Amino acid sequence: MQVVSLASGSTGNACLIQTPVGALLVDAGLPQKTILARCARFGTLPEHLLGIIVTHEHGDHTTSAGALAKRYRIPIYTMAATAQKINIPPTVTVHHLDYTQPTLIAGIDIRAMAVSHDAVAPIAVQISHDQITAAIATDLGEWQPILIPFLQAAQLIVIEANHDRERLRLSSYDHSLKLRIASPTGHLDNIQTGALLAQVGQDKQPRDVWLAHLSREANSPEIAVRSIHTVLHMHDCQQYFRTITALPPHDCVAWGPAQRTMQKTLW
Repeated sequence: MQVVSLASGSTGNACLIQTPVGALLVDAGLPQKTILARCARFGTLPEHLLGIIVTHEHGDHTTSAGALAKRYRIPIYTMAATAQKINIPPTVTVHHLDYTQPTLIAGIDIRAMAVSHDAVAPIAVQISHDQITAAIATDLGEWQPILIPFLQAAQLIVIEANHDRERLRLSSYDHSLKLRIASPTGHLDNIQTGALLAQVGQDKQPRDVWLAHLSREANSPEIAVRSIHTVLHMHDCQQYFRTITALPPHDCVAWGPAQRTMQKTLW
């Protein structure tokens, strides 16, 4: 299984999951043309896509989900409440995810967990195939202990590290937006993410981490990675994280369990 971040941030989010049996998109927050071109760079054509998983209804995750699904007859997998909030053409097949049981897509195991964000039914997802698991948890304002074992199951964790608290305070965002970002239904800051990963690392299993959805004004790749490393060092578990990579907003980064390939352009 290979995981490719196609984009990460407030201007658009999309992740490609490639397996020998087919591919999945997790979110489609970019124009169709962009998604198709970036998938093609990694050998995935529309006919290879088995489904589009939508984590929540915000536009930076759903821009072309409905249009792609309609044009190429790709089913959408999401929570029932989320399906009602996004523009899905009536000809598109929609499968509702369930918190209580996995969904199988051609042998790929999909599990959903509720997270805290200002959407109707936002989720984190686990995607597993052939004993390899990736967990994707972006857009959450706080985390609960139940999320720890959900992430511990993964060899690759894609987790939000949206902002640095001081940089958010000094940013040009208006006061109401700052409050929303920092709220329990907003976005995780670097320290919150570090604390979560420190708990995940208590199982002492090696894994890789992608830091996602970084704010361009209230964070930077260097600040995010340094802050996470500092927290992990304080908890004496940094050695269990093989790599910690801040995802760029507009370029692709790829991961595979054997080579853990990184292809990136920093901002």
